[in-house]
Parts: sequence; C-alpha cells; structure tokens
Amino acid sequence: MEPRRTSPLKGLLDRILAMVSEDQPARPILLVGGIGAGKTSTGLRLLSLLRQSGIRVGGFLAPRLLEGGETIGYSIIDLATNTTHPFAGLEPSDVPVGRFFVSERSLATADRAVTAALDEAQVIFIDEVGRLELADAGHAPAVRRLLDSEVLPVLLVRDEFVDEVSQAFGILDPLVFHPRDALDASVVSMAGVQTFWEIVDSLPDPLLVTVSEDGFPQSRPMHLINRDANVLWFATSRASRKVSQIEENPQVTVLFVDSSLFNYASIHGCAVVTADPEREQRLWQDEWRDDWPEGPSDPDYVLLRVDGIRGRYLRGSTGESGTVDLGLTDSA
Repeated sequence: MEPRRTSPLKGLLDRILAMVSEDQPARPILLVGGIGAGKTSTGLRLLSLLRQSGIRVGGFLAPRLLEGGETIGYSIIDLATNTTHPFAGLEPSDVPVGRFFVSERSLATADRAVTAALDEAQVIFIDEVGRLELADAGHAPAVRRLLDSEVLPVLLVRDEFVDEVSQAFGILDPLVFHPRDALDASVVSMAGVQTFWEIVDSLPDPLLVTVSEDGFPQSRPMHLINRDANVLWFATSRASRKVSQIEENPQVTVLFVDSSLFNYASIHGCAVVTADPEREQRLWQDEWRDDWPEGPSDPDYVLLRVDGIRGRYLRGSTGESGTVDLGLTDSA
C-alpha cells in the first residue's frame, strides 16, 4: 500500500506551527492568486486547521457576496470574534476599488480587527493587500503594524502585485503559497468534518434531489428518520415518483439548508429502496398511519437508504467551508 500523501495545505500548516513554536525562523506568508483563484477559501481552510491545532488566530478574511453567480460585494469576518461585517459593495461610497466601493467605516472595522488581535493572536490574516495598500491607503497601516509585531502574518495578495507588495512593505523572503496547490487535497481537517456533521444533524428536514424522467433535477422535502455514520434513512411510498426515478438513476443529492444562519451542507450519494422488515418496524412512527394505515406491514411503506459518497458544507457565521470524502472520514 502506498503511503498517504500529505496535502500541500497540511504542509503549510506544519511550516506555520514550526514558526509559531520558533522551531523555524518566522517568515511572512503570502497566499497568492488571481481574482477568483480561491485565496479566501484557502484562507478559511487554513484558519480551520490552525484552530484545530490550538493556534490563536486574528485579523480578517473577506469572502465574496454572490447573487445569481455574480459577485456583488464582499464581507469581512473578524477571526477573533467570528463576527461578520459588510465591507465592499456596488453602491457608491467613500473609496472606489475597481468596480466596488468601500466605506471608511468598513476600513476602520478591518483595522480594529487587526489591532485588537496584536496582543492576543499568534497568527493574523489580512485579506487582501493590493492596489489600495500600494497607494498607502486601505489596509496599509494595519499591514505595517502587523509586520512590525512579533505575530506571524498571513497576507492575501493578488499574483500581479506580489513583487510590488513585497518591495513596498519591506517583506524579505516570504513563504509564498498558491491556492491552486491546495485544490487537489482531498483531506479535510477533523474539525471540518465535525462541522459538516453538526450542520447535517441540526437540520432534520432536508431536500432530496433526484434526476427526473426528462433529465432535470427534481427536489422535494423529506424527513430524516435516522443517520448511521454516512448512511441516511428516509421513509417513503413505494408508489412515489422518487422511487421510480431512483430505480432509473440512483445518484442523488441531499441538501441541508439553514437560511437563518446561512449554514449549508450537501451529501452526494447513491440511493436504494431497501427490504428490511426489522428496520422498518424499528423506525416506524405511529403518526404515519394516515399515509400507511396498515402500519409497518403496509406494502406501500418502504425505507429509502442513501449512502453518502461526498459532502460539501459552509458555515455562515465563519465562512468556513470544505469538501468531505464520506468514504474516508469518521462521521460517528
């Protein structure tokens, strides 16, 4: 058996831990990529790994706000408090940045997130350092204070500005990490796996999405009656359309969405209608008799089993997200 490879992001984590513990000389870390290359999502994954390792983290990350697949602005997450604040939008305001506008109040919020963390954090993120900062505006004062401190900086920088940012802020010998290096990593931290299942278990009424006869997805609300590791169980009617669709194409998606907290989890897997009288009896609920008058022996009452293969999640309060290989992770 081949040894399991360490993911690039795990390798970066190990370097950071060595620098925090002073086993290696400290070097500023630059997360480098173009627009939409995944700098912020990589920062959020790194944040999760650092917290799992007991590292105190501060500063801020700035995830995009999307509407219909289009970026309409950015928020900022104060990593010390896990609070989210508006940052940039399309509505004209104090400071233009490309096609977006940032208010002085938003910049002050970001600056406070860095300043407050300087005395407590071991690692501080700033997202991002770019055109405004090269003009000695935007986050530039916070960047200078961070670089003058003993705290390890993680700066998100667009690839086209790396040399200019390094020169402008006197960054010598940075450790440069490209988000594309993390794209092939299939391993999510155990903290991420735990977050995934916390979201799933908090939402008992997901949507089950099947492929309909015309090839389009069809969804309907379901009630999750049992979860056994990565296996989900639902009660359904043998005569239902979903059953015929699953018999034709067993690939399904189960969506768990909490719109109030902006939490989301999805499970992609294979579904099958099972014949298991003992389990049918054990999972039976008397309030179902309106649908199945004969109880658990009703011929129209069947159990639907979904074996999860891959999961995806987003925690709205922190922006933490990731993909979970349900065949490799311990979900108990």
